[in-house]
Amino acid sequence: MKRTLLIFTGAVLAFSIIGCAPKIVSSEGGVYQGCRLFAVSDKSMDTVYNAALQAMSKLELNLVDKAKDAFGAKVVAKSSDDKRIVVEIRQTEDNRTMYNIRVGAFGNEERSQKIFEEMSKILMEKK
Repeated sequence: MKRTLLIFTGAVLAFSIIGCAPKIVSSEGGVYQGCRLFAVSDKSMDTVYNAALQAMSKLELNLVDKAKDAFGAKVVAKSSDDKRIVVEIRQTEDNRTMYNIRVGAFGNEERSQKIFEEMSKILMEKK
């Protein structure tokens, strides 16, 4: 029992060290850390929300839920292999928009980056 607990603790520790190391995705404000991709945009929250919806559609992800109010927004989709994708969006005090992308329960850096890139393309078009 002690050995199993020790192995489990070691595995959790190794995953947390490896999985939580920040990786800069783009010079435009994207960082992957702790199973999420965190990003910042100088566009409004409404514009980022619409970009998230358009990116999900363009990537052929099944939109499951969407919600937006004055305090924040959230877009939820599912991939063909049943991975849950969540984009959470909120406006900052300095009129920038922060958002994060999480794919699946344990994150997926490659898919998060693809969604981020698609959103970035859409946001660049909205000058």
